[in-house]
Amino acid sequence: MTDSFATTFLNNFLLIFVAIDPFALIPIFAGITHGLKKNEIKRIYLRATFISFVILLFFSLLGQALLNGMGININSFKIVGGLFLIFIAFEMVFEKRDERRQNLADSAIDEISAISLATFPLAIPLIAGPGAITITMLIAEKSEPELISRVISFLPVMLSVILAGVCMWLSSKLVEIISLSLLSVIQRVFGLLLGALAIEYVISGIKNTFGLS
Repeated sequence: MTDSFATTFLNNFLLIFVAIDPFALIPIFAGITHGLKKNEIKRIYLRATFISFVILLFFSLLGQALLNGMGININSFKIVGGLFLIFIAFEMVFEKRDERRQNLADSAIDEISAISLATFPLAIPLIAGPGAITITMLIAEKSEPELISRVISFLPVMLSVILAGVCMWLSSKLVEIISLSLLSVIQRVFGLLLGALAIEYVISGIKNTFGLS
């Protein structure tokens, strides 16, 4: 029982951690907060972390009900969500995701205030983006319907969001320690892992939809 829980927790943590990709936030956050006062930077990363937590918790607890209300079968969601995650994995391997994220962050700096950056683009979509929301809902779907089971299944998500907050907090120091080439290698490995796990969701959805063993 303990081994099964540990394996499930590790798999779920790996999935959501790769989707959020806290390491990729390091140069982005350091760039968009450059020149701001320390108290402003603190308010930004704390608010971004909290908003991301609330968004992902909402989809963890109510995502299934939302799908049911829209008449969407969970297996259909697995297939489409898996395909979407494969696309994200492709972007990560070929370094397209960071470029898109950086462009989004750069454009946001000129359009909104510093504190508003916590909501957009940091919380949405850089942390609690479509990929993270998709995986959060798929993780919740595998848990028991009881509230305590849903809360336990949310722990890997919560840990990943906290790590994203820590990376933003330490970004100014980490950006000097961790080279961009190392971040690139880490992201490509994460992309390969995410792609493999995403294919499993697609296969599972197809098998359940067509009753294949």
